[in-house]
Amino acid sequence: MNCQAFACDQGLLQSRLPQDVLHRRGHSSWLPRGRQLISSRRATATETDTDLYDILKLSKDASVAEVKKAYYREAKEAHPDKHLGNEEMLERFQAVAEAYQTLADPVRRQQYDLRGLAGLAFLKTNATRLFGPPPWRVLLGRTDHWVWAPDQREYCIKLIASSIPNGIAGVTVQTITAAYEEAFETRVAVLLDRVSEEQAKDTVDEIEEYGLAVKAEPIEGERSNEKESPIIYFRRIQREIAEASENLREAAVNLDKDTVESEEESNAEFEKWVDMVRGLRSELRAAAKGWEEFKLSQVK
Repeated sequence: MNCQAFACDQGLLQSRLPQDVLHRRGHSSWLPRGRQLISSRRATATETDTDLYDILKLSKDASVAEVKKAYYREAKEAHPDKHLGNEEMLERFQAVAEAYQTLADPVRRQQYDLRGLAGLAFLKTNATRLFGPPPWRVLLGRTDHWVWAPDQREYCIKLIASSIPNGIAGVTVQTITAAYEEAFETRVAVLLDRVSEEQAKDTVDEIEEYGLAVKAEPIEGERSNEKESPIIYFRRIQREIAEASENLREAAVNLDKDTVESEEESNAEFEKWVDMVRGLRSELRAAAKGWEEFKLSQVK
């Protein structure tokens, strides 16, 4: 990373998007009041620069919680999976993510409110990662397996409980028992709800070893990050930025290793993690602000 890029990232220099991006994004029809895309404008009057708020359909006093809610609403409408091959909606999906990344981050938002787009250092936004994956659930089905016999009830419940990975929030003997009872009566029940893909598939692998019928499937129509509590969101971003920072450190070490296939490949890997850490740092500020707002709302 050169000195100018570092200074821009720290807010010491003003930065503009690359000219190829400006050219590609300069004339989309979905923007409010016929304006150009936000990335192609250089604001000069803060009282009239509301493009980011317009994209998310927000007022300038919106809270972080309201920004997050608006982001998921608009991102769902513009998601590329709903508009295959539609370049205009793909651009809108990216712009919605960029607007969220700025308005949820108190530092970037203050710079934008004071100086408009001219006050923002360039920040690469991964819209797909920001939107997050769908949550998953695990379905439990009753079959003619002997373990479903009425006199095997306690054994079956213990068997299922021992197969579920530790650390899944909200999973107790009571919830497992309730799922067993429902499956026994109706043949199918939700055993785990709103878990990660990894947790769902690990659970299925463990339970299937005993010959029981289970199925893992994504919950379409929502995202795993969408309904996180402020504290869970804050802790998740803390973990992700720690992991990304470690990957950045390893990439920096590999820059000087002879085992790297090419200098270009090594630099690309390094820059990828630099961008990731920058983005997560911005998200961490947003998560901290959201948590602060939530705590204040509980006091009132």
